[in-house]
Order: sequence, then C-alpha cells, then structure tokens
Amino acid sequence: MENSSDKNTENKIPLELQKKSDFLNKPKKFILFFTGPWTLRNAIEWTLLIIGILVIKGFLLDQYLIPSDSMEPTLHGGGLFTGDRVLVNKFIYGIRIPFTTKWIIKWGKPKRWDIVIFKSPEKKLWRENIIKRVAGLPGETITIKNGKIEINGEPLESPPDLPKGISYYNQKDLLYLFLTSDDEFIKKTITRIFEKYPYRYGCIETDEFKKVPPGHYFVLGDNSLNSIDSRYYGWIPEKDIIGKALAVWWPPNRMKDFTGFSYTWWGKTIILGLPLFLITLCLYLIINQTKKIRSKADNE
Repeated sequence: MENSSDKNTENKIPLELQKKSDFLNKPKKFILFFTGPWTLRNAIEWTLLIIGILVIKGFLLDQYLIPSDSMEPTLHGGGLFTGDRVLVNKFIYGIRIPFTTKWIIKWGKPKRWDIVIFKSPEKKLWRENIIKRVAGLPGETITIKNGKIEINGEPLESPPDLPKGISYYNQKDLLYLFLTSDDEFIKKTITRIFEKYPYRYGCIETDEFKKVPPGHYFVLGDNSLNSIDSRYYGWIPEKDIIGKALAVWWPPNRMKDFTGFSYTWWGKTIILGLPLFLITLCLYLIINQTKKIRSKADNE
C-alpha cells in the first residue's frame, strides 16, 4: 500500500508542475507569435525595422489627427476614425534631431498661408501639437479688424485655394456679433472666448501685440469664431514648428492635396504605396512568424 501511495504522489507532483509551466508559457507563446523566435538574427531584423520607423517619423514624414473644428472647412475634426488625418512633411524646412526642437541643418522657412503643425505654446491647451495656418511673418505688423487681416497697414489678399467667406474676428467684432446674434451656440462660444481665451495679439493696436518678433510667426485657424490661435497665445517660435501639412489621406472621401505633390509620381507613390507597403509588411511578419512557430512545434 505504501508503495502505491508513493507512486501516486510522484505522478501528482509532475502533473501540477506541468500545469503551472503551461500557464506561465501562455504569455510567452503569445509574444512569440508576433516576434518569432528569440534569436540574434530575429533581434537584428526587429531592431532595423524599429529604427526605420523612428527615422521616418523623426526626420521625414508623420501623420496628425485633426481633433477639433478650428480649421473647418479646410480640415474636418472628429474622433479616431471620423477626423481628418493629415500627412506632415517634417523635412520641408530642414532636418532636426528627432523628437526635439533642435535643428541639424535648415534650408527653408514657413511661408504665408502654409498649414503647419507646431508644439503647443501652453500646457492648458489639451493637445501637445496644434495645426493652424500661417498668417503673419517675422518683422511684420498684423492687425485684425472688420473680418479682415492687415499686414503693415495694408489689407491682406487671401489666396485662391483658401475657402471663400472666411472672416477673422477681434474682441470688438465678437462683442458686436454677441449683441446682434440670436444663435445661442454662437453666444456660448463667444462667452467662452471672453472668459478663458481673450484675444490680444493682432487685436490690440500696440507694438507688443501687433508686431511679430524675429524668428516667430502668427497663426490662425480657418474657423475663426471657434479657433484658439495666435490671437490668444501669441507668436509661435520657428523652432517649435514641426512641419507642413501635405495632404489629407484619411478618410478616403475627404482626401485632398495642399501642395500639388499628389500629381507627381513620387507623391502618388507615397499616398498609395506607403499604406499598402505597411499593410503588406504587417501581413508578411504575421504569416512569417506563424510559419516559424508551427515549424518549431513540428520539430519538437
């Protein structure tokens, strides 16, 4: 009897250990499904892939989700799948150390009406990066009145590609609109601006608020009534400008090109080829790793 009991105990312990081992191996198997075997060659391949992605995002191209309606009707804000996704050219003005504001070499500067992405000038603005349109250049005096922009005392002509009917508001314009409008939404919007985001720059006619300093820019949203922009937070340092918007690549029904590059062969390659390449690469990695895991399991 003692021998039989000892044998049962011996069989029971290895079984419990086997169950515990299987439980601990589940996360490892899940990770291996995506990464493949942990070999030196595989590690080098993944390292090169990650470096390639970081180089593209850090030096060349990136994408930006439009979160609000401050650039309507040019750019449509929304959620993860409904908001416009903008392709950003990060090397159009030069090359900087990736993920910093320090330039390595510069060869260009933002131009008037460029749609640019830049670092948020204030922490209380809930987005880390912001997208607006350049209106004022370094050294210029800028004044907003009667729905128009004046540069150095002269009315500024809008470019042909700017949506028609856009008006730009200062504090007096907002007050007049508040007193004459029957629209409750407009009244609430104006009240919020007066309480939280008072307009000063480009709206108060003193040098402090109307003369753009060297190395800085004045930016505005196309939806002037519902845009928190340079009128509130002031001049944008050139070093904080990340890049220029090239095109809307998502959703498909709102695709548009801001520069004309989509009509060139390399532009079409980027717009159509890059997403296709990334999807193909992901499928290849998943299929390849699945084959490796099955092959390893068969050998065992």
